[in-house]
Amino acid sequence: MSQGDIDFLSRGAHTNLRILFSQMDANILPNRELYAESLRSLNNLAEYRRLRIFAGNDTNPPVIWFVLLVGGLFTISFAYFFGMKNVKAQYIITTTLTVTITLILFLIYVLDHPFTGTSKVSLDPLKQAMAIMQKE
Repeated sequence: MSQGDIDFLSRGAHTNLRILFSQMDANILPNRELYAESLRSLNNLAEYRRLRIFAGNDTNPPVIWFVLLVGGLFTISFAYFFGMKNVKAQYIITTTLTVTITLILFLIYVLDHPFTGTSKVSLDPLKQAMAIMQKE
């Protein structure tokens, strides 16, 4: 997912489970409630996987980036309308505002790419959970 691609290898296990459940005859099962709950869980598994895929692909479109950048430029240029008698104070205020807006835009960019960079989501907790589930 760090390259923006979806890993379709996990789809194979779900497909095998779905085929297994579709081949069962619900009329001859001794515990129909358990079968129904298992089907419900399988459906939830597929639904939550789809939601994770959609959440992973949810990025800010270029139009929103354009609006953010233009808004930052307007905000910085608006600071020049408050002309100060001390030019040094005007430069400090404008520089502080520029750095603040730049840091906010950088934070938006970093949080928009959750599977890359220093703030990337690690696979270690998922691997640990899978190891625990395989042991049981």
